[in-house]
Formats: sequence, C-alpha cells, structure tokens
Amino acid sequence: MNWGILLVVIAAISANACGRRPPAFAVPAQRSTDLGPDPGELRSVVRMDDPDAGEFLVRDISPERGLRRWAFLHPELRLSVADVRNLKFTAEFAIPEVTYKVTGPVTVSCTVNGKRLGQIRCDHPGDYRLEEPVPEGLLEARKPISVAFEANPRWISPEDGAQLSFLLRSVGFIK
Repeated sequence: MNWGILLVVIAAISANACGRRPPAFAVPAQRSTDLGPDPGELRSVVRMDDPDAGEFLVRDISPERGLRRWAFLHPELRLSVADVRNLKFTAEFAIPEVTYKVTGPVTVSCTVNGKRLGQIRCDHPGDYRLEEPVPEGLLEARKPISVAFEANPRWISPEDGAQLSFLLRSVGFIK
C-alpha cells in the first residue's frame, strides 16, 4: 500500500470538510408571554376554580377542581399579601340543603395565623359571605398566612363517618 497516496486523500478530505461554512440564519423574533404568577407563589385571594387553587390548600379541602370544594373536618389554606394595611378578610361558601336537613343551623368560624377573626351563623341552606376587617399587626407582608375554618355542627356520613362542613367558593384578603 502506498502511504503517500493515502495521506494525500486524507488531506484532501480534511481540507474540503473545513472549507464549508453553514449558511447564516436570522435570530427568530423574541416574544414575551404572560404565564401568570410563578408556580408556588402565594396570592392574597384564591377561588376554588382557579387552575392553581390546589397549591393554596393545606388540609381538609377536597382536591377536585370546581366552582366549590368540600371543606372537611379542619380546612386550612395558605395565602400571602403584599400590603397589610386596610385589609378585609372574605370567605364565600355555601351550606348545601342536603347537609342542612341533617345538621340544622351551622356556625362557621375562621382563624388567621391561629387567632380567631370572625364567625357567622348559617341559619338556612344557601350562599354565605364572611367578611371581617383585619386587625393591624395580625399579618406580615409577603409572609405565609394560615387561614383555617371550623364548622359546628358538621354533617357525618352514616356509611363511613366522613365529615362535611361546607362548600368553599373563595377565600382572601381584599382592600
């Protein structure tokens, strides 16, 4: 075998491979998309039909998406506010007729960061709104806020003992 010819062929192939450059392409147009709040970012108001509502649920609230979600034994959510001045707490919920027939009037109370904020007596089935001013010093800006509820009495399933409190629609802090 002639090594000289082999070296000439390899040099020709190498030189030919290095000589070509890929064609230039323009950079595509850049677009900004608003994808909403960052995942895991707490907000001051959550509605049960929000796509990310599950991220705010701590315990005892049904995971299914919908306009309302069942609150069970000790329902709790986690929220946050940017500004703590002049806030009102609001919770929208319903006492369904099917549970009211068994329990009668229901008292729903709310605590915020472990301190009792308010309560409402629900003396008929239907929609309710609990709204209370938030005392100064109860909240810290941009810190997690625990919101918990208690309902008395609760409906208790005769089949499995599951306890239902109410149907939660929304919870939050508003100006």
